[in-house]
Amino acid sequence: MKVPNRYRVPLKQWTKWSQRAQDLFNAVFSAMQNNQSLFQHPKAPDMNDVYWKTTAWNAAWVAANTVDDARLRPSGWTSTGKSAA
Repeated sequence: MKVPNRYRVPLKQWTKWSQRAQDLFNAVFSAMQNNQSLFQHPKAPDMNDVYWKTTAWNAAWVAANTVDDARLRPSGWTSTGKSAA
C-alpha cells in the first residue's frame, strides 16, 4: 500500500525511504508538530512555532533515515562498525 506524503517531503527523498520509514516520518511529525509541551522541560519557554516545526521535521527525518539504516545493517553491527561477537 502506498504511504501518503502528507507533509510534502521532497519526492527525491520520499521515494528513497521504505514504506516503514515513510510511515514513521508521518507519525513522528504529526505527533510533534502541535505538541511542543510533550518534548520540553515544563519550565522551559515555548519555542517560536516556526522553529518548533523545523525541530519536529528534523526529528521525523532522522527517525525515517534511522529505520532504513537499521534495515540495511548487517547482523551483529554496532556503532563502531565492529561485530559485537
